Amino acid sequence: MTLRIAVIDRDTCKSDKCQHECYYFCPVVRLGQECVKFDDEGQPEIVEDICTGCGICIKKCPFDSIDIVNLPDKLSSDLIHKYGVNGFTLFKLPDLEPGKILGIIGKNGIGKSTAIKILSDKIKANFGNETPQSKEKMLEYTKGNKMNEYFTNLYNKKIRVVIKPQTVYNIPKVVQGQVYDLLEKIDERNNLKETIVDLDLEIASKMNISDLSGGELQRVAIASVGLRDADVYLFDEPSSYNDVFQRIAVAKYLKKLARSGKIVVVVEHDMAILDYLSDLITVVYGDPGVYGIFSRPESVRTGINMFLDGTVPSDNIRFRKNEIKFETVSQLNSIVNDTPILDFTDINKKVNDFSLKIDASTIYQGEIIGILGPNAIGKSTFLNIITGNTHADSGSFNVMTSTHSYKPQHSHIDYPNSVQDYLSETIGQSAFSSYSKSLLLEPLGLTKLLDRKMSELSGGEMHKVAITKCLLTESDLYILDEPSAFVDIEDRLVISSTIKRIMNTMGKTAIIVDHDLLVLDLISNRIMVFEGKPNQSGHALKIKNKKDGFNSFLNSMEITIRRDKHSGRPRINKFDSRLDRQQKASGNYYYEE
Repeated sequence: MTLRIAVIDRDTCKSDKCQHECYYFCPVVRLGQECVKFDDEGQPEIVEDICTGCGICIKKCPFDSIDIVNLPDKLSSDLIHKYGVNGFTLFKLPDLEPGKILGIIGKNGIGKSTAIKILSDKIKANFGNETPQSKEKMLEYTKGNKMNEYFTNLYNKKIRVVIKPQTVYNIPKVVQGQVYDLLEKIDERNNLKETIVDLDLEIASKMNISDLSGGELQRVAIASVGLRDADVYLFDEPSSYNDVFQRIAVAKYLKKLARSGKIVVVVEHDMAILDYLSDLITVVYGDPGVYGIFSRPESVRTGINMFLDGTVPSDNIRFRKNEIKFETVSQLNSIVNDTPILDFTDINKKVNDFSLKIDASTIYQGEIIGILGPNAIGKSTFLNIITGNTHADSGSFNVMTSTHSYKPQHSHIDYPNSVQDYLSETIGQSAFSSYSKSLLLEPLGLTKLLDRKMSELSGGEMHKVAITKCLLTESDLYILDEPSAFVDIEDRLVISSTIKRIMNTMGKTAIIVDHDLLVLDLISNRIMVFEGKPNQSGHALKIKNKKDGFNSFLNSMEITIRRDKHSGRPRINKFDSRLDRQQKASGNYYYEE
């Protein structure tokens, strides 16, 4: 292994305050060589690969600006792209196959979007040089590889590539008009009516683009890509904003696209959906913001389990210290004690033309209630009744605690100062205790954001700050609306395990609304299912034990789930597979213990 030192974020380096302690205490510098050089303004300029890996610079730097990163020697020949001298470096590219869906799994900031840009010829790979290289350099690099034909055809305009970008909320800023008219203009495959049905856009197609919800915008963006007559379709996070029903519909649509002989690539953070729709999986590992490496494509089961294990056997690499395991036995009979913290009679609530009915239930101290249901069905309205932000029209609601901590669905925080100032003001100094750091700040990568202004954070970063604020606030009842939104797979698992740890060890209660089945399966004790007609009427069924709740919900979706024998994670069965037919015949849509 070659040890290299890297400055992850130049903005966090306050060299004028520490007088270059990282530089002057470095044993390599004392020997007359330079690991780190500084420009005239005192900013780190060059990082050399002569670092001994002693870690002194990390300990001396008070601003968390420096990391030491281990890279295998052999990857020096597979460097694809580098953003500047100190910038992010991408190694290897995924292999693509016609008629197959390649799922890409990995943390944010690890190079997935960069790879998509190279595969679509949006940027030219520079192979570590300051300027983009010629097309011939890529053809030389891929010589003898099946990707050589891909890039040859790409550069000669013999194949067409279209991309569904990660962000869809900017669409109304650049596109205006009725959805149907806009999609009709780009329907190159004469498939518009079928696509509208496949993606549940019957209502949205009659609306103006500016009036669409986030989920509708997402599916319109997917449709606008799928209607193009292309050879390669690249989808960056197609599940965002969609509920579980819509995610399954999108997955089926992408599978249909691949079956027509197209190359389909999907970057996705919902592991259950990625498992369901993919034919192959490639893992991207490394250090976010520093470097990323693509593994070779594996079968879906092998690839996802490889990611959970934190190892790439073919490269003899361990990229995560601990493997991620799921409990093989869930808490199906799950009232942990008989002390109620919240109970309510049958409740009715009307909001404009939408009506919500809630069946009487009781929530007990120390349990985690998972809430499942489609978008626009009344879940957030239910949470607002609990928090007192709105009141029921009929029925009684009794909360046996004076404290609750609430993370709303949309996590935009309008605050002028730094993340550290925000957490200090809202929580106090306990937010920076060793317990808080080990529980949330360090696992979610927030320690490196503390000096950043809230206004400078990305949507995912602000979302993690909102979750941290919610969970570190002293309370008896924690309410989180879509905690998995906008965060990558590893952060979802960190958040899930943290919620479970707080509730189990401290006897607290949590109510969690989410669309990620894996997250709710991982943490829930009992399940509350919402059904009805979105935007018209909703019905919150009485809270059930985990097995009955999931079984009821999965039945309504006509999908079945089994456990993976290796990791214990839930896996959605392929539609009409032997296991799918077998479980449906038995009436057990949720896996057997």
